[in-house]
Amino acid sequence: MKLLGRDIPARELLARIEERLRTRGLPSSEPVDGPSPGVEPRVEPLAFNLQALEEHADSTRPLPPHTHRGGAGQLVLVAKWAFRQTCQVFINETLGRQRAFNGHVRDSYAQLSAEVIRLRAEVETLRAAQAASETQPPPPAEAPARPRRTAKQGKAADEK
Repeated sequence: MKLLGRDIPARELLARIEERLRTRGLPSSEPVDGPSPGVEPRVEPLAFNLQALEEHADSTRPLPPHTHRGGAGQLVLVAKWAFRQTCQVFINETLGRQRAFNGHVRDSYAQLSAEVIRLRAEVETLRAAQAASETQPPPPAEAPARPRRTAKQGKAADEK
């Protein structure tokens, strides 16, 4: 299982969760197989992108605190937390328009996704109708009718 480019061992994670549940006195569930190490399941791109847009639409919501630094990195996290707590009002004011724009982008994407799905279904029905019409024999063709001649045209043909 991969999350943001980091490898997470699923079996180890499940074992740690089971252990924490047992220490709290909650019954553990029957053994569950983790995801197979083969091909990951197919993800519907439209739903995945819409969920990602919804999740990250609010730019004023902070990301989880994280640092790659050791030792003094904890001080950086504390400084980030303190800044967030004291300046959240200014952050909200500054990023308010961005939040509104992100909401419009999310809504537009949802509308376009719905339209794409509708058009794909319409194309499939048209292709099915075309395939059905190709398998049916064509109706018998009628002999083309000869145009009638007017009296003048008839006399002119006879004189020749």
